Amino acid sequence: MSRFYITTPIYYVNAPPHLGTFYTTVVADSLARYHRAQGEDTFFLTGLDEHGTKIERIARERGLEPQAYTDLMAVKFQEAWRRAEITNDDFIRTTSARHVQAVTEMWKRMEEAGDIYPADYDGMYCVGCEDWKSEDDVIIEAGEKVCPIHHRPVERVKEKNYFFRLKKYAGRLLSLYETPGFIRPESRRNEVASFVRGGLNDISVSRMRKSVAWGIPVPGDHDHVIYVWIDALTNYLTVLGGPGAVAREGTSRERWHAAHHLIAKDILRFHAVYWPAMLMSAGLPMPAGVVCHGYLTVKGQKISKSLPATRVDPLLIADDLGIEPLRYFVLREYALGGDGDFTYEALLQRYESDLGNDLGNLLNRTVSMAHRFRKGTVPPFTPGAADAMEEVVKMGGGWAARSAGALWRDFSPAQALEASWKLIREANRFIDSRKPWVLAKHEDNKHEDNQGGDPLDAVLAICCESLRTTARLIAPAMPGTARKILAQLGRPESEAETWPADGQFAWPGGTMGAPEPLFPRLDAEKKAALIAKWMPADPAAEASPRADGSEPAAGHQHLLPIEKAELDRIELRAARILACERVPKTDKLLKLTLDIGSEQRTVISGIAGAYQPEALVGRTVMYLANLKPAKIRGVISQGMILTAGDTDVLALSAFDREVPPGTRIG
Repeated sequence: MSRFYITTPIYYVNAPPHLGTFYTTVVADSLARYHRAQGEDTFFLTGLDEHGTKIERIARERGLEPQAYTDLMAVKFQEAWRRAEITNDDFIRTTSARHVQAVTEMWKRMEEAGDIYPADYDGMYCVGCEDWKSEDDVIIEAGEKVCPIHHRPVERVKEKNYFFRLKKYAGRLLSLYETPGFIRPESRRNEVASFVRGGLNDISVSRMRKSVAWGIPVPGDHDHVIYVWIDALTNYLTVLGGPGAVAREGTSRERWHAAHHLIAKDILRFHAVYWPAMLMSAGLPMPAGVVCHGYLTVKGQKISKSLPATRVDPLLIADDLGIEPLRYFVLREYALGGDGDFTYEALLQRYESDLGNDLGNLLNRTVSMAHRFRKGTVPPFTPGAADAMEEVVKMGGGWAARSAGALWRDFSPAQALEASWKLIREANRFIDSRKPWVLAKHEDNKHEDNQGGDPLDAVLAICCESLRTTARLIAPAMPGTARKILAQLGRPESEAETWPADGQFAWPGGTMGAPEPLFPRLDAEKKAALIAKWMPADPAAEASPRADGSEPAAGHQHLLPIEKAELDRIELRAARILACERVPKTDKLLKLTLDIGSEQRTVISGIAGAYQPEALVGRTVMYLANLKPAKIRGVISQGMILTAGDTDVLALSAFDREVPPGTRIG
């Protein structure tokens, strides 16, 4: 039997589910649903990453023990995925006993291979990244060494750690990347290969318990805890019975060979470099591959719990619109692999055009005509020598099943839905062309069954079968909608669980249910009201003086005034980006060449997680021109470009009109 195993990242429990986690999980769910419909042995895993310094600190800040905090967060995630119609087969928590056992086994296998060794570590650690930093990885801000991604001071760590011999596996990793489809898309494969060719260093894989207590103890040395990323990545094996089960012949190993890790690009290095090297060390086979998608932004800004404007609550939208329009939107709007920007206006546009005007209209007019002209019953019909228009729809159904199926298998849900919608639009054109209401006028008032010979029966049957095929094509994305369509057509809802066979286009007959709009129309006033309800509160408004004269919101009332003379010392200028490239051996930094009017300057900026280099060329940004130069990754950085945000957000400053390079900003 063909197998398919899909995983999401296990989500960090520092915040409840948001649009980004919803997107990844819905993509994985739709892929799992498609492969189940094909009759494949399908396994779908999601879950939570619950260990690490950040979680320990957040829990303490809330007055909770870490386990109590993670227990509360686990309930929130599981309830969110239930409402989002997620059909995961397992839900992993890294605090579970079975996972601790699997991680311990993984460590021992790597240790027995001679790849774990003790050594002194004297360096820096970013809690936000849960990663070690070298001198080349940090920048200087206000006299402190800070992470260029999170703009927070790194912590100095000096202690004895255990290290993993990562550089030992560089050659085998590069050979692995030559496997077709192991890393998707191709641009990410090239990025990872370039990183490895640039040279790997062994990595620290433990922390002293006195500094990090919330983690899994190192086997045989409980003064240390295992590095959180070794802990997290092993989850994919835990649910299959652990490393030992995957090493042996049997179902667990067969499923592992079919495993695809669906991730966002910010954790690509961990999944495409660290994880395969760990598996090689442990003597385990490789998964099928890594599928990397881009970031979702909200009106150009990366999603962040610290910026209210980027907080999109999927469940709040579901309360008013239903969860399935949002499922459809994120799958259809964003091509998997690229970045995408979310707006409420775009969501409502898809709701109105694709779901209401196309799909909803086709269903409503078909079922209504069946009741009006045939008392709700449309007899079986198999096209024979059909005329040209019927042949187009018949072929369209077969083409859509074949094309959409190939695209789902190729991890292209947006394109698969686009292929499905071609059938919907073709069926609507078919109705307009054949005009069943005109055919009905030429019939006798009393209808008699005519097996295949009645032109009105033929038209209605072709419309019904187009909808029946459509329901099965869209079921991976909108399972509830698929079932409702089938119910209105008088067909078993279980048909939504099977993929339509290529080339079959025969209506088996059915008695229609009552016509019911699936996607009720929303007038302009209603749309505006929904957006106002969903939109997070404006933090600027919250911070403004209140009518009663009380203090502004916390966080703004502590800003200290500065003298104008101090402000005059800051030289801000407009700068145009002439060239941009990634800094070698890091996936966080970009090297920018700026035109500032009188000369060109070089700036290193930690925005690689939010922007592709080629997308920045030609943009005009705000540039702090008189910042003291700093050496970053061996390159002198001459100033700083301005961005908005903090830990999770990097948004460039911008102008609302063309400004010449070098223009003074004041």
